[in-house]
Amino acid sequence: MTENEREHTTRDELRNWLAPLRVDGPAGPVPPVCHLVVGFDRHPASRAALSYAMDLADRLNAFLHVAHIVDTDDLPIDPDSYDWEQRIADAVEQERQEACTMLSTLPGNWAYYSREGVPAQLLTTIAEANDALMIIVGTTRGGVMSLIERVLGESVSSTLARHALRPVLLVPATENNHL
Repeated sequence: MTENEREHTTRDELRNWLAPLRVDGPAGPVPPVCHLVVGFDRHPASRAALSYAMDLADRLNAFLHVAHIVDTDDLPIDPDSYDWEQRIADAVEQERQEACTMLSTLPGNWAYYSREGVPAQLLTTIAEANDALMIIVGTTRGGVMSLIERVLGESVSSTLARHALRPVLLVPATENNHL
Protein backbone atom coordinates (compact mmCIF):
# COMPACT_ATOMS: atom_id res chain seq x y z
CA MET A 1 0.00 0.00 0.00
CA THR A 2 1.46 3.33 -1.00
CA GLU A 3 1.40 6.38 1.22
CA ASN A 4 -1.28 7.99 -0.99
CA GLU A 5 -3.49 4.89 -0.77
CA ARG A 6 -3.04 4.81 2.99
CA GLU A 7 -3.97 8.49 3.24
CA HIS A 8 -7.03 7.98 1.02
CA THR A 9 -8.22 4.97 3.02
CA THR A 10 -7.68 6.78 6.30
CA ARG A 11 -9.55 9.87 5.13
CA ASP A 12 -12.52 7.79 3.93
CA GLU A 13 -12.79 5.95 7.24
CA LEU A 14 -12.25 9.05 9.34
CA ARG A 15 -15.05 10.34 11.55
CA ASN A 16 -15.46 14.00 10.76
CA TRP A 17 -13.89 15.55 13.85
CA LEU A 18 -15.42 18.92 12.92
CA ALA A 19 -18.96 17.56 13.14
CA PRO A 20 -20.61 18.09 16.54
CA LEU A 21 -20.89 14.86 18.50
CA ARG A 22 -23.17 14.02 21.41
CA VAL A 23 -23.01 10.76 23.36
CA ASP A 24 -25.82 10.19 25.85
CA GLY A 25 -25.15 8.13 28.94
CA PRO A 26 -27.73 5.88 30.53
CA ALA A 27 -30.81 7.34 32.17
CA GLY A 28 -30.42 7.55 35.93
CA PRO A 29 -32.66 5.74 38.39
CA VAL A 30 -34.57 8.99 39.05
CA PRO A 31 -35.03 12.10 36.89
CA PRO A 32 -32.40 14.81 37.48
CA VAL A 33 -33.40 17.88 39.48
CA CYS A 34 -30.79 20.24 38.00
CA HIS A 35 -27.99 20.45 35.41
CA LEU A 36 -24.22 20.94 35.66
CA VAL A 37 -21.79 21.69 32.80
CA VAL A 38 -18.13 20.71 32.93
CA GLY A 39 -15.34 21.36 30.45
CA PHE A 40 -13.00 18.46 29.63
CA ASP A 41 -9.61 18.25 27.97
CA ARG A 42 -6.30 16.43 28.36
CA HIS A 43 -4.97 18.50 31.26
CA PRO A 44 -4.89 17.21 34.88
CA ALA A 45 -7.04 20.06 36.26
CA SER A 46 -9.72 19.22 33.70
CA ARG A 47 -9.77 15.58 34.77
CA ALA A 48 -9.98 16.74 38.39
CA ALA A 49 -12.89 19.01 37.40
CA LEU A 50 -14.73 16.09 35.78
CA SER A 51 -14.15 13.89 38.82
CA TYR A 52 -15.42 16.65 41.12
CA ALA A 53 -18.41 17.35 38.85
CA MET A 54 -19.33 13.65 38.81
CA ASP A 55 -19.30 13.54 42.60
CA LEU A 56 -21.34 16.74 42.79
CA ALA A 57 -23.82 15.49 40.14
CA ASP A 58 -24.32 12.29 42.12
CA ARG A 59 -24.95 14.19 45.36
CA LEU A 60 -27.29 16.72 43.73
CA ASN A 61 -29.01 14.23 41.42
CA ALA A 62 -27.95 16.47 38.54
CA PHE A 63 -27.70 15.83 34.81
CA LEU A 64 -24.01 16.25 33.92
CA HIS A 65 -23.14 17.83 30.55
CA VAL A 66 -19.47 17.15 29.73
CA ALA A 67 -18.03 19.19 26.88
CA HIS A 68 -14.77 18.77 25.03
CA ILE A 69 -14.20 21.69 22.72
CA VAL A 70 -11.82 20.86 19.88
CA ASP A 71 -9.21 23.59 19.89
CA THR A 72 -5.51 24.17 19.19
CA ASP A 73 -4.50 21.74 21.97
CA ASP A 74 -5.94 18.92 19.84
CA LEU A 75 -4.06 19.90 16.69
CA PRO A 76 -0.80 18.18 15.74
CA ILE A 77 2.27 20.36 15.36
CA ASP A 78 2.93 19.76 11.65
CA PRO A 79 -0.08 20.72 9.47
CA ASP A 80 1.80 19.46 6.39
CA SER A 81 2.00 15.92 7.73
CA TYR A 82 0.20 13.37 5.54
CA ASP A 83 -1.72 12.09 8.58
CA TRP A 84 -2.59 15.48 10.12
CA GLU A 85 -6.37 14.92 9.98
CA GLN A 86 -5.99 11.38 11.35
CA ARG A 87 -3.99 12.70 14.31
CA ILE A 88 -6.69 15.27 15.10
CA ALA A 89 -9.40 12.62 14.86
CA ASP A 90 -7.33 10.31 17.09
CA ALA A 91 -6.83 13.04 19.71
CA VAL A 92 -10.55 13.90 19.73
CA GLU A 93 -11.50 10.22 19.96
CA GLN A 94 -9.05 9.65 22.82
CA GLU A 95 -10.64 12.53 24.76
CA ARG A 96 -14.08 10.99 24.20
CA GLN A 97 -12.96 7.55 25.30
CA GLU A 98 -11.28 8.87 28.46
CA ALA A 99 -14.28 10.99 29.44
CA CYS A 100 -16.77 8.20 28.76
CA THR A 101 -14.63 5.75 30.74
CA MET A 102 -14.70 8.12 33.72
CA LEU A 103 -18.44 8.75 33.24
CA SER A 104 -19.21 5.02 33.13
CA THR A 105 -18.97 4.97 36.95
CA LEU A 106 -21.76 7.56 37.23
CA PRO A 107 -25.18 5.90 37.70
CA GLY A 108 -26.65 7.91 34.84
CA ASN A 109 -27.95 11.22 33.61
CA TRP A 110 -24.99 12.46 31.59
CA ALA A 111 -24.11 13.53 28.06
CA TYR A 112 -20.72 14.04 26.41
CA TYR A 113 -20.32 16.69 23.71
CA SER A 114 -17.42 17.23 21.34
CA ARG A 115 -17.38 20.14 18.92
CA GLU A 116 -15.11 22.75 17.48
CA GLY A 117 -15.29 26.30 18.74
CA VAL A 118 -14.41 28.79 21.43
CA PRO A 119 -14.39 26.87 24.74
CA ALA A 120 -15.82 29.54 27.06
CA GLN A 121 -18.54 30.44 24.56
CA LEU A 122 -19.64 26.83 23.98
CA LEU A 123 -19.63 25.97 27.69
CA THR A 124 -21.80 29.03 28.30
CA THR A 125 -24.13 28.06 25.45
CA ILE A 126 -24.62 24.55 26.85
CA ALA A 127 -25.17 25.95 30.35
CA GLU A 128 -27.73 28.48 29.14
CA ALA A 129 -29.56 25.93 26.98
CA ASN A 130 -29.98 23.61 29.97
CA ASP A 131 -30.38 26.26 32.68
CA ALA A 132 -27.34 24.76 34.42
CA LEU A 133 -26.76 25.42 38.09
CA MET A 134 -23.08 26.12 37.37
CA ILE A 135 -20.16 25.62 35.00
CA ILE A 136 -17.21 23.60 36.32
CA VAL A 137 -13.72 23.83 34.81
CA GLY A 138 -10.17 23.08 35.84
CA THR A 139 -7.95 25.93 36.95
CA THR A 140 -5.34 27.37 34.65
CA ARG A 141 -2.24 25.26 34.11
CA GLY A 142 0.14 27.99 35.23
CA GLY A 143 3.38 28.87 33.54
CA VAL A 144 4.14 30.98 30.52
CA MET A 145 1.41 29.51 28.28
CA SER A 146 -1.31 30.30 30.82
CA LEU A 147 0.01 33.86 31.13
CA ILE A 148 -0.06 34.27 27.35
CA GLU A 149 -3.60 32.83 27.17
CA ARG A 150 -4.79 35.25 29.86
CA VAL A 151 -3.17 38.23 28.13
CA LEU A 152 -4.70 37.24 24.78
CA GLY A 153 -8.09 36.63 26.39
CA GLU A 154 -8.07 32.91 25.59
CA SER A 155 -8.01 31.52 29.14
CA VAL A 156 -11.24 29.56 29.53
CA SER A 157 -11.43 29.92 33.31
CA SER A 158 -10.64 33.65 33.24
CA THR A 159 -13.14 34.31 30.45
CA LEU A 160 -15.89 32.34 32.19
CA ALA A 161 -15.20 34.03 35.54
CA ARG A 162 -15.56 37.46 33.90
CA HIS A 163 -18.41 36.87 31.45
CA ALA A 164 -20.57 33.88 32.43
CA LEU A 165 -24.06 34.66 33.68
CA ARG A 166 -24.02 31.81 36.18
CA PRO A 167 -21.60 30.57 38.85
CA VAL A 168 -18.28 29.13 37.72
CA LEU A 169 -16.50 26.57 39.89
CA LEU A 170 -12.73 26.29 39.34
CA VAL A 171 -11.19 22.96 40.39
CA PRO A 172 -7.42 22.64 40.88
CA ALA A 173 -5.45 19.58 39.86
CA THR A 174 -4.90 17.83 43.17
CA GLU A 175 -4.86 14.23 44.32
CA ASN A 176 -8.15 14.40 46.22
CA ASN A 177 -10.85 16.59 44.71
CA HIS A 178 -13.94 15.00 46.19
CA LEU A 179 -16.37 16.84 48.45
